Order: sequence, then C-alpha cells, then structure tokens
Amino acid sequence: MQTFHAEILKDTAGRLTYLPLPFSAREIFHQPKGTIYVQGTINGIPYRSRLLSRGSGCYIMLIDKVLQKSLGFCGLPLPVSVTMSLDAPAQPSGSPAAPSPSLSPCAMDTITAVKTRTSVRHYTDAPITPDALNTLLYAGMCAPSAKNKRPWHFLLLEDRNLLTELSDANPNARMLSGAACGIVVCGDRNIEGTNDFLCEACAAATQNILLCAHSLALGAVWCGVLPHSPWQKLLTQTLNLPPKVSPITVIALGHPVPSATSPEKAATWDSAKLHRATW
Repeated sequence: MQTFHAEILKDTAGRLTYLPLPFSAREIFHQPKGTIYVQGTINGIPYRSRLLSRGSGCYIMLIDKVLQKSLGFCGLPLPVSVTMSLDAPAQPSGSPAAPSPSLSPCAMDTITAVKTRTSVRHYTDAPITPDALNTLLYAGMCAPSAKNKRPWHFLLLEDRNLLTELSDANPNARMLSGAACGIVVCGDRNIEGTNDFLCEACAAATQNILLCAHSLALGAVWCGVLPHSPWQKLLTQTLNLPPKVSPITVIALGHPVPSATSPEKAATWDSAKLHRATW
C-alpha cells in the first residue's frame, strides 16, 4: 500500500482530469508489463482505476466525473491525500497456475442443451453439490469477451435470509426465496470501460451458466437487473460491491420440482428470422 500527497489537475485542453503519481508504478508495484489496475482512497473516498503511462516512467490516474463530484473538484488544482495498491493483482509471471476445482461430469451434448433449456422457477430443498457449483462458475468464466478482457465477477449467494431479502424487493425475482442458491454476475468497468461490451460479456457468461445448469439436470432462471433501478441499488449496497462494479444479471438455481419442468421440446425453426447477405 502506497500513501502519498498529490494534486488533482486538469490538462490545458480541459479534456482530462488526472492525478500524477510521484513514483514509477511499474517498479513500485512490480508489474513489468500489462495494464496496471489500482484501488485505494482519495481523501478517504474509495476508488478503482487504471494507470496511464506518460513515458519515462511517469504515470497518471484519470479521475472520472463521479469521483470528481465526490471530491468537490471544480477545475482548479486540488491537494489530496492518496492511498494506492494493486487491484486484483495478476498471478506473477512464471508462477504455477492455481489448481482447477473438481468439476461435475455431464453427458448432455451441446445442441441438446441449447434446444431443451427452459426457465425453471420452482425448486426442491435439495442442495447443489460443491462440484456442480464449481462447474457452473467455471462455465461462466469460459464465456467470450471483447479482447478476452473477462470483465466479470461472480457472487455466489447461499444465505437464505439474503436470498429472501432480494426476492422480496423484486416481484420478478420471487423464485430466489426458494432457490438453493443464486449467482450474481457483475461487470467491472475498471476492466471494460465500454458499457455495451461489458453487458455483452456478462450476458454470454450468464447463458453459459444457464446451459451448464440444464446439462447438469438443475433448474435455473435469468433475472435481469435494470440500470439505476431500486433493485440494482439494493444489490450494490447489500453485496457491498466496490466502485465501478455493477450487478448485470442474477441467476436463481436449484433442483427443479417435477411439475416445474416442461417436456423437452425443441424450439421451432423460424425461417422468417433468417436473412442472407442483406435484409
């Protein structure tokens, strides 16, 4: 953890508001290459950001509008007290990879899972095994993302009181109260700054989890999280999400009760939805 005093400045063109660092970030944080992600506080206000190189070992941190407002920055040099450390530091180069968790086997082929998956909202009291949970989470981590940034985080919710609280706050998520667990798929804007790409990556991760759940004979349903909605605010506050991390989707999971699963029926082929070359 680095502690220092500096000034927040605005460049002469008025486009960038930034904090110059009084040290070489690569040397201090032992990051020989790649983007340096940092977190800490400025005047006691938490932040998360990336560092930009200005050459010759000089680095700056951009200050976004939300943080500017929190700090009361008005365009004039602002003296601040800063703490800074690496945010989710990458595994050191050359170190052994972390062992993969134990996963559950599955005999269902991909196209069958795609054709027969349905949303399941009613569950038994049976718990989901740790291996099955690891398999679901790993499926989410295997999703595609722009430039392979993988800007997602997964929060596994198993506390019954918490699931009930989230369920009671959203009539479209009532099934959470009876689910064995929930997975909140969060997007990290510190990793992916383009919101559309962030949502696409988290949506792909969500679909992977849904298909994996179905292939493991589990039931699941995707609960959407509207931006700036009261439920999004509740999720952010209740789950203590850090700056620049937002809940994108919530997945309810459990063993389906027999009446909750409809007969396997493939979606019909709709030629009206197909266009070749042009519309």
